Amino acid sequence: MRAFVFWSGVYNLVFGMGLFFPALGRAVGIRQPDSVFFSELIALLVVFLGVLLILCSRNLAARASLVYWIGVLLVVAFIHQAWFGFFRAHGAMVGVSGLIDLAIGLGYLLGLPKSLGRSHSQLLCDRA
Repeated sequence: MRAFVFWSGVYNLVFGMGLFFPALGRAVGIRQPDSVFFSELIALLVVFLGVLLILCSRNLAARASLVYWIGVLLVVAFIHQAWFGFFRAHGAMVGVSGLIDLAIGLGYLLGLPKSLGRSHSQLLCDRA
């Protein structure tokens, strides 16, 4: 599980860095908003998420609650990304990245309790 958290953090870091370059986003089919502020804000948040996941993977037993909550947020993010990617004009790649986030989020939500021997409520409430 530790390696999964680390490599998903690397994925978020690389994806977030790619969002800083609008031409790269357009090349893969992402229609970005007119305001650069929103594009760069999302890029900063995704990069921060990647760094946070990489740091959490170093001591997963102590930081599992953070990763679990990130899993919850990734599942919620999937709903938004799927809507804007598949049903709006932001590009199917946004929906595909949402599907990847869903897989990662479910991996956290299902894998952390099994690998650490903790219940879902223990991870949600940060109990040992």
